[in-house]
Amino acid sequence: MTLRPIPHALALAGAITLLAACGGGGSDVAVSAAAGTSRAQAVASAGLPPAPAGLSGNVTCRNFAIGAVELDTVIVPANAACTLAGTRLIGSVLVGQGATLEAIAIDARGGVQAEGAAHVALTGNSRVTGAVQIKQGGSASIRGNRLDSDVQVDALRGDVRISENQVGGSIQAIGNRGGVAITGNVANGNLQCKENSPAPMASGNAAAQIEDQCVESAGGGSGGGGSGGGGSAPVLSGNVTCTGLTIGAVSLDSVIVPAGASCTLEGTQLKGSLEVGPGASASATDVRVTGNVNGEGAASVTIGGRSTIGGSVQLKQGGTATVVGVTISGDLQIDAMTGPIVASGNGINGNLQAMGNRGDLNLTANTIGAAMQCKENAPAPTGSGNVATIKEDQCRLL
Repeated sequence: MTLRPIPHALALAGAITLLAACGGGGSDVAVSAAAGTSRAQAVASAGLPPAPAGLSGNVTCRNFAIGAVELDTVIVPANAACTLAGTRLIGSVLVGQGATLEAIAIDARGGVQAEGAAHVALTGNSRVTGAVQIKQGGSASIRGNRLDSDVQVDALRGDVRISENQVGGSIQAIGNRGGVAITGNVANGNLQCKENSPAPMASGNAAAQIEDQCVESAGGGSGGGGSGGGGSAPVLSGNVTCTGLTIGAVSLDSVIVPAGASCTLEGTQLKGSLEVGPGASASATDVRVTGNVNGEGAASVTIGGRSTIGGSVQLKQGGTATVVGVTISGDLQIDAMTGPIVASGNGINGNLQAMGNRGDLNLTANTIGAAMQCKENAPAPTGSGNVATIKEDQCRLL
């Protein structure tokens, strides 16, 4: 099938120039400009200072963090950095050349437009009504969101991750050069991958049609709404060792993902626990786990959808983790991880504990029944809107 072009919703460069110049009838708030792309990324990873009070209308976000306020359009100018956490937008987010955007749990009636940006992250169960278009830049991470229109990620030089999203339109990845992983998405339109080098890794996706490189990387499946995963699961029962399988809405005892393996759970119910081994990857959406989720040394653990965990979630000495919109009866413990961590919009009856992590750590809009404890994380965690009985150490201002 011929790739369907996704038109620009906005003329990005002109819109940024015009809005930044005139302020669009609202406030145009800025702090000092960054010297370049590396400076923007350093500022973002170190945790940005909060935005000035009283923002309204169109806002130029230059090296600060905006929380749960309602604005028109946000412009991230060239080589700047911006964090949006729980922000509501009547309009769009426009990201300029060399700029860095971290958007967590945002609600935008417009789209997200980036051309030549250093990095764009859209996570935390964000809702975007318009198109998400990221082109000719560095890297992108689009995880665990509801996106009502198309997602287009083209000609990026860095790492691209598109996972666990509900997409009203199509997903398109063309001509990327830094490695692409597209996993666990549900799209009403098509999943289109072409001219990416290396070829994408795709698994666990459902779309009207899965095309070109995404079909090949999924093992040659025909698309048509199938999972596109690394192998359909046989009839399963009891305790299951999951190696390269996509397991759907069945009831099992425990699932073990052995060292170096991968596993996708979609609507699965576990009477026991989910155990993720060293170097393994697990993606769990809309799961019901009576016991715990344990990952020690795991490469990647993602828990999202409307998942509920009867015990605790314990992730230690591994790589990356994303825990979004999950109900956890016990504790959420994230210790000594090396990669990016996002915990957003979770309901945790026990404690949230984050200790000694070495990747970017974002904690946003979690409701915690006991203590929120953060210590010895470098860089220090970022985020806002968390509610807990007590917040300690690095978590005190989150």
